Amino acid sequence: MPSPDLVAAIDAVDVARYDGLAYRHQAARWNPLSGAGARSQGGRWNPPESFSTLYLAMESQTAVAEFHRMAKRSGRAPHDFMPRRIYRYALRLASLVDLRQGPAQAALGLTLDDFGADDPARCQAIGEAAQYLGREGIIATSASGRGR
Repeated sequence: MPSPDLVAAIDAVDVARYDGLAYRHQAARWNPLSGAGARSQGGRWNPPESFSTLYLAMESQTAVAEFHRMAKRSGRAPHDFMPRRIYRYALRLASLVDLRQGPAQAALGLTLDDFGADDPARCQAIGEAAQYLGREGIIATSASGRGR
């Protein structure tokens, strides 16, 4: 159960909509719609063993930057993760937590450093509270520092 204070803070943040394309890099052998890997391993916005999550980028270059960030953090070269694919998604979402602006970040106690921090615990708590509220996703600055 997420923190009631955090749930209330997220509930007070204006809900955003997004109607457009998004991109994702992924190993070729996995289903690009499952989110099961993020559910079991966790990610920036969801704790391990929590809920399925698709990590998408609003720009294809951001998906590539995130791939290179992932390889570097693993201490491996990008070619070690091949073959990979870039998938394109057409989205129509109506209930997003928009963390691109300072006021929403401040309301949730986030700084720009949190988006790319080695310890994602703060972001994971926010993701867990957003999921609890039934939000469809989070729009935030990429952990790579490039794009959303």
